[in-house]
Amino acid sequence: MRYVPLGRHGCSRIIDRPQERGRNSGILSLMSTRNDLPAPYGPIPSPRQLKWHMLETYAFLHFTTNTFTDKEWGYGDESPSIFNPTQFSAKQIITSLKAAGLKAAILTCKHHDGFCLWPTKTTKHNISASPYKNGKGDIVGELARECQKQGLKFGVYLSPWDRNSALYGSPEYVTKIYREQLRELLTHYGPIFETWHDGANGGDGYYGGKRESRQIDRTTYYDWPTTWQLIRELQPDACVWSDIGWDARWVGTERGFAGDPCCIMVQENRTVKRAFLRNSESQNRHHEKAT
Repeated sequence: MRYVPLGRHGCSRIIDRPQERGRNSGILSLMSTRNDLPAPYGPIPSPRQLKWHMLETYAFLHFTTNTFTDKEWGYGDESPSIFNPTQFSAKQIITSLKAAGLKAAILTCKHHDGFCLWPTKTTKHNISASPYKNGKGDIVGELARECQKQGLKFGVYLSPWDRNSALYGSPEYVTKIYREQLRELLTHYGPIFETWHDGANGGDGYYGGKRESRQIDRTTYYDWPTTWQLIRELQPDACVWSDIGWDARWVGTERGFAGDPCCIMVQENRTVKRAFLRNSESQNRHHEKAT
């Protein structure tokens, strides 16, 4: 199997699900008509992960209020009025991706600033409050439909951290805001091949006007197992990308360095330490000193 670095998208993690070993053990042998192939050793990729690997390359589209403020991360106090991409063309973007040989696209539907590129019911900090198409626009919908039209798969990035929400840091944010936003994205925009959950969580932000710093325990606050179950129910074929679970994780660092090996095997009911998944950090430092 070939593990293809895709920026932060990395390689998949192979999940050890003992109850699935028998059911999945024949997957790799289906790829050959030979009868002398060795038996699979240990946990093997799920059908979902194999499909993900076969994509090889896909695009990540980051387009939000940051485009108009020239910032990598928004603070959360950006006015929706600044978002008005009058020349936006989903057709032009997806046509270019397809011509380049990319097979899918993931859209940053909400970054850390909390601005939603679809008319969500969970917050007023969304595209319907912007002048784009007189408040009737839906960037998520436009790109999802164009992907379907041109035969590309579509995925969604939804930042867990929300520097705009007054509820961030409370249980209500997870249950009433974050999961409901995810539910909207997974039920209104057709098949989703991947959900992407960033690892940046907590810090200073607008937070409904409080303008303060809020810290959370990233391993427990979001109750990720419940969120993963929601994804499995609504989009069973979608790979879950996260640095703490389940189907795929980043290969190394945002600077493009990767550990060797970068394929790991973990049991489904165990939490993986962030330091372990970023096992290339020490190698990166040695590399940087050498160069």
